[in-house]
Amino acid sequence: MSAPENRTASVVFTILGSLCGAGLAAMAWMGRYYYLLPAAERPLSELHSRLRPSGSIGLVYGIIGLTLIIMNLGYLVRSSFVRLDWMGSLRSWMSMHVFTGITGALFVLLHSAFLLRNPMAALAAVSLFIVVGSGIVGRYIYTHVPRSLQGRELELAELEKAIKELHQELSKSGVELAEGTGESEAASKRNVLSALTGIISSDRAEKIEFENLRRAVMASPQMAASAAGILPLARRYLREKSGLARYQELRELMRSWRVFHRWFSIMMLIVAVLHVLVATNLGGLGLSLP
Repeated sequence: MSAPENRTASVVFTILGSLCGAGLAAMAWMGRYYYLLPAAERPLSELHSRLRPSGSIGLVYGIIGLTLIIMNLGYLVRSSFVRLDWMGSLRSWMSMHVFTGITGALFVLLHSAFLLRNPMAALAAVSLFIVVGSGIVGRYIYTHVPRSLQGRELELAELEKAIKELHQELSKSGVELAEGTGESEAASKRNVLSALTGIISSDRAEKIEFENLRRAVMASPQMAASAAGILPLARRYLREKSGLARYQELRELMRSWRVFHRWFSIMMLIVAVLHVLVATNLGGLGLSLP
């Protein structure tokens, strides 16, 4: 999948996420009088039969949330076991992964009616939001790991070659930048918290460097005319150079996060299925399982 197609997938899921978020916020606002009631008073509300977890609307929230969570796990299958290019790039699947994860969690929140009535429901909700929270952190790390247009992690030789080519392109345009160097010894020995702090600090430094470069380009009569082509290359060069400076650290951080996130996702799915089975048999849904 090409870069424009990858950007299209990201834009589509961003728009869908915004629309779903706005819709769910509107639903929560319309039911606010019920959701703000103490648990003991909710059965007296005329909205109880619709908005409680087993109600006509609350149950639909739960079904949609569970469906999105199951779809969310498709990224883990695609990234680990399926290597077919026609199924789309990993970047596109990651966009879908983020969309279904956050939107599914919001539907589950509405399904719960903002109350956790039993230990199973509480465990399901806690595991879900741990997965979503770790997913947000993972997404942040993911954006910093140097990748191809298809979303595959670049090997060190590929990254060094890409940085060299970008440096040559910028030099031809009159932009003089220091060449990227390998990972520092300090970066490679950081723990997880220090590594995340280092990424945040690096982002700040990168933004400052890019802004200084942008001003220099716009101040140059020769380069200003080509700024639309120069600045995207410069931004990519600075990001790739930053990735090279902590190459192994980022890969190890991503690898550790995958193990944590994957096992919590599996546990969350198991707990969610158990919650559904318990609710089906004991929750008054009008269904019965053997």
